[in-house]
Amino acid sequence: MKKKLPLPDSDENKKKKPIKLTNKQKERHDTGANVIDPSSMRSKLQQEKMKLTKEKFERRIEATAKAEKHLVENVGFVAPDDEEDHSLTYSIRQKEIVDGVDLAAASKHFELKLPRFGPYHIDYTDNGRHLVIGGRKGHLASIDWQTKHLHFEQNVMEKVSDVKFLHTENFIAVAQKNYTYVYDNVGTELHCLKTMYDTARLEFLPHHFLLVGASRNSFLNYVDVSVGKQVSSFATKTGPLDVMCQNPANAIIHTGHTNGTVSLWSPNSKEPLVKILTHLSSVRGVAVDDQGNYMATTGLDRKCRIWDVRMFRQLHAYSLPFGAANVAISQKLDIACAVGNHVQVFRGMHNGTCKEPYLVHNCGGVVTDLKFVPWEDVLGIGHGHGFTSMLVPGAGDPNVDTLRSNPYETKSQRKEREVKQLLDKIQPELISLDPDDINKVNEGLLELEEEERKKILYIRPMAVQYTPRHKMRSKKSGWKMEARKNIVKDQIRLDRNMEKHAVEKEFLEKPEEQLSPKKKHILDRLK
Repeated sequence: MKKKLPLPDSDENKKKKPIKLTNKQKERHDTGANVIDPSSMRSKLQQEKMKLTKEKFERRIEATAKAEKHLVENVGFVAPDDEEDHSLTYSIRQKEIVDGVDLAAASKHFELKLPRFGPYHIDYTDNGRHLVIGGRKGHLASIDWQTKHLHFEQNVMEKVSDVKFLHTENFIAVAQKNYTYVYDNVGTELHCLKTMYDTARLEFLPHHFLLVGASRNSFLNYVDVSVGKQVSSFATKTGPLDVMCQNPANAIIHTGHTNGTVSLWSPNSKEPLVKILTHLSSVRGVAVDDQGNYMATTGLDRKCRIWDVRMFRQLHAYSLPFGAANVAISQKLDIACAVGNHVQVFRGMHNGTCKEPYLVHNCGGVVTDLKFVPWEDVLGIGHGHGFTSMLVPGAGDPNVDTLRSNPYETKSQRKEREVKQLLDKIQPELISLDPDDINKVNEGLLELEEEERKKILYIRPMAVQYTPRHKMRSKKSGWKMEARKNIVKDQIRLDRNMEKHAVEKEFLEKPEEQLSPKKKHILDRLK
């Protein structure tokens, strides 16, 4: 009789074999345990306490690294029948995918036919649980798209250009005909942002609590929604801003223009940080992945171009049937392009292995907005005839990071997350192209400051000369004359010190452009 052997991945083998971790895996989750040095403490009691603290940190790092190895959820995929070509997955329709998946996944594909109020713009929350749709003719609705529970539905009786969730699903920003309005989760108007006039596109920076509006009169507006204060507003001088997205990694705003360029903006600069010539015609769509590594742009030249944002260099270019209007990137770097009434999803565009579309879907109306749902294999499509939830197997990350965004959070967890977000809010002055700049020291500016400070500090002070006025005989005692002399000298020294500190303060408040030495140009000698 043959003995039954356990499978390689069975529970018996998992119990026998301990999980081995490499130093690289531990370093990825290290939160500062290596920095703790118990020997730096003076007393033995403090050394023991620090030693226990370090062991506690190391156990937590090891447990987190082991938990990562238990993430066994597989990414979804599409497998045609045996007699069909496995590479031609774009011939598979949504009905066939719905018939081939389980009931829970099949319920995520649905359509809302609303031809009277379209075309529609859409947005999802960070955890991918809630959906808001806004029609051009004023229709506004918010739903829990998984349970199909309607939060509210109303008509604002004005043109709606864009919709955007703020830090929670309880606050929705809507760009209407003249101004931008904020509504709650039952449709009550909370605020009217008159500083954001004639807005065409909206973006929200969750770590900074900044609502960004791109207007048709070429203005870019930043509003801090936590305090209701306008942080920055300036003219980009590039024409109407109807193409905009954000880089989630560093909170930089990307805008596309009619001259084929893409500009990168920060609230701290009225000039673009970077300007890239991406197309030879008008840019119609821009999208950046969650890690901030890749940017996809589409234009009227029938091209979809993939760019490396770290080096600002084009990686690949693909031809489309005709000018694409919108583009979106999923968590697994699948790219969806709106081509007229159709949506084409491509896989492997970032590494150059894409040869044909992965999936194709006909929406029946002109596509105006695309959004991939976080942690789900779903693509939300807003078009002229309503809304479509399209299944895209393998688009979302199957292992949900509940610490980052929890799709199943309760009401108390949402309140706690909102408080933590406010406590961890980042100031807009820290927005830059390199998010690690805050850890660096500006050595050139520091040296200039030290030199100027030395010039001020090493000036030899002038001796204070003072002779007391001659008084009557009875009041001319020696110690009184010396006391009066010392009082006057101290006052003169104090006034000089105040002047010196005022000069030093004025120097330190100078902008960096004035402190940094100007580079000489070859044409400067002609001035």
